[in-house]
Amino acid sequence: MTQTHFTPVHPGDVLKDELEEIGITQSALAKHIGVLPKTINEICRGKRGISAEMGIKLSKALGGSPQFWLNLQNNWELSQIDETAFDIRPVAA
Repeated sequence: MTQTHFTPVHPGDVLKDELEEIGITQSALAKHIGVLPKTINEICRGKRGISAEMGIKLSKALGGSPQFWLNLQNNWELSQIDETAFDIRPVAA
């Protein structure tokens, strides 16, 4: 069995692509889901992450599941951590 490796992308990149594909602006999405345009812009620029609440809002507006958006966020956050910086051994049972 082969594993597929991928480079995580910030959920904002996916959101930008989705908005371009369906042809709506960040401001229009913000108004539609009841958030400030600044919030959507910060997500699209990678300056803000996706919360559970935002995952639900994006899911309802754009389709897919809230888990899709949250998985993108979790994968991105994990990819930004250098695990070698943690010198922690397993707890002995």
